[in-house]
Amino acid sequence: MGATNRELKQSKDLVQTLLTIQDLSYNDWLHEKHQEYIQENQDVVMKSLLHYKGMNEEKNEKI
Repeated sequence: MGATNRELKQSKDLVQTLLTIQDLSYNDWLHEKHQEYIQENQDVVMKSLLHYKGMNEEKNEKI
């Protein structure tokens, strides 16, 4: 079961407060976390792109 909206808000508020105390931007921190996740899952992105490219090439060959 996923987190409730209340739990998400509580977590976000706490992180924002902690970052503010450290003079850090929540949006910058969140962007950094997004970039880390993308880098950690780059293999999934590449496999998907290669799969899409292969499907697109097959489609063009049929034309």
